[in-house]
Amino acid sequence: MTEADALAIAAAFGVDVTGARAAALDGGYSNESVRVDAAGGRYVVRRYGRLHVTRAAIVFEHAIVAHAAARMREVVAPLRASEGTTIAAAPDGGLAAVFPYVDGATGRRDLATASAAAALLARFHRAMRDVHVASGMRTARFLGTLPWLRERFQRFANDPRTGRKLDWAAVITAVAGATVRIAPVAAELPTVVVHGDPNPGNVVSVEEGDVRALIDFDFAHETERVYDLGTLLDEFGRDGEDTPLRPERIAPLVAAYEAELPLSTVERSALPDAMLRRAAMLVWYVATRHGERVPGDIGGAPRYAARVQEIAARAPAIREALRG
Repeated sequence: MTEADALAIAAAFGVDVTGARAAALDGGYSNESVRVDAAGGRYVVRRYGRLHVTRAAIVFEHAIVAHAAARMREVVAPLRASEGTTIAAAPDGGLAAVFPYVDGATGRRDLATASAAAALLARFHRAMRDVHVASGMRTARFLGTLPWLRERFQRFANDPRTGRKLDWAAVITAVAGATVRIAPVAAELPTVVVHGDPNPGNVVSVEEGDVRALIDFDFAHETERVYDLGTLLDEFGRDGEDTPLRPERIAPLVAAYEAELPLSTVERSALPDAMLRRAAMLVWYVATRHGERVPGDIGGAPRYAARVQEIAARAPAIREALRG
């Protein structure tokens, strides 16, 4: 998407682009984003499509964002064109949308920002309490996802192109263990529409602890809410993508979440398996996406496979810390 394309899309949503400037923003694998500085304010033009995002998926995402934005200031809704739509056709044939730009930076992992992000995630979950998704539409559950992942990993293990590129047996064993632990309590885990990817790159802050926005709802769906919190713990519980998990950060982050929205005893116990499930999903996602381009390529899947094994090994210590 060129800067001229971004200005044209912004204009389609009523932004006065006379004298406006546009500049591409960093980050985002599946989407392109361009900031437009116009006389009436700053906006982000987002072009969807590197991963074949459908119009239906974008409509769902925008509906969730609009619902949340009406209930909390840290989520911004997409602009609507004069006919009411939030989606426009990009000049190259893709799909695009325009959002208000939130000043600040992403990527902070300090404990103050992480705690504020956990509290924000809880407020988002509370805002989603009255949203119900029709069965089969953007929904998932532990007892559907974990066996499905195990089967996919077995396929990778049996494929001569990928079988030796990863210790698939260790990942399969970890996922199977999570399935056994979750099965007796799965029905007790509350569900909600989750953000799906609450990582430091999707949290905007202006300084440590001052979080201004939760962005990028591409992976929003309905599932057990501990999946979202587990994702946040796995991401903000590290100093970087490839650094070890710091278990001492888990309890403060859970406490920050619970200050807004209490968890049940069963949910707290399930958090390590929620973290494991998310890391396992990334193993599948990365290996699958890379394999679609180059058969046999699993990309950075070993990074997330290492997380799966690390979380499985530290789960007892995490549970003990949360009980304390």
